[in-house]
Amino acid sequence: MDYRSFKDTEIAKVRTRTMLVMLMQFLRCANVNQFGAWVNARSERLGWPDTQYSNKWYQLFDGKIKRPPVGVVRMLEQLFGRAEKYYHDGPANLWRALWGDARDSNILWKLCRTRIERDSNWTDDFSWRYIEAKSTKEKTFRQTLFDFEVDLLCAIESPSGVELTLRHLTEAVALYRLHRALNHLAVSDVDGVGAYRCVVCCLEDNEISSKLRDYGAYDFVRSELEALEYDRLTTEQLYLASVGIERHEVLEYARNPLQFIDNEARWKALGLDELI
Repeated sequence: MDYRSFKDTEIAKVRTRTMLVMLMQFLRCANVNQFGAWVNARSERLGWPDTQYSNKWYQLFDGKIKRPPVGVVRMLEQLFGRAEKYYHDGPANLWRALWGDARDSNILWKLCRTRIERDSNWTDDFSWRYIEAKSTKEKTFRQTLFDFEVDLLCAIESPSGVELTLRHLTEAVALYRLHRALNHLAVSDVDGVGAYRCVVCCLEDNEISSKLRDYGAYDFVRSELEALEYDRLTTEQLYLASVGIERHEVLEYARNPLQFIDNEARWKALGLDELI
């Protein structure tokens, strides 16, 4: 198996397990056995063979697949009407942000809620759809990234201990990948280094990391993003210069960029001196 095939299989495993966990949460099933029983009770009357006795759901949950489970997703879609969305988009559209086509602005830019409102990542999805539909003006990429980083820092430093949401990670990843896509088209005047730092801040948030671990996705998602940053730092000279590290520090920076940052200088750079 070549690397691309291996990578696709690993992504399919993460998508599958996450989809199953999300469906189990929707049904409030305590374990895979309960989920299998629920599916069996409804699928057999549709003419499908027994899926519980063969331990099918345990195998899928444990990642024992060699290719994307297209048939399983379609079957579950008939029962739930949301399985395909869970599989392809992930929780809070995270899979779209991480693996969606960066050349299609409708995929990544639409995930950046801050392009319309700074605090929109705390807004529920129903309210957000209304806000987005009524909006007639969007910010520039530069302003969106700036506002998102400010919002994130204020939340992290809040004395009330505000927990971030998975939507924050989705937007951080979308902004990060958008910046790379822009730099591939032409040299951008936005250094964009704050985007990856926002990604790592989200990954280290207790609420976000806990949810990703519930899906069995935390380690894989983190390694994916660290690999993206390592690749950027070793192939984009201007980006490396913007980050301001030496080449021998690239791997360590990709793993933990926050240790390289002077937090006081960061707040001042964002014009937030009064909050220090």
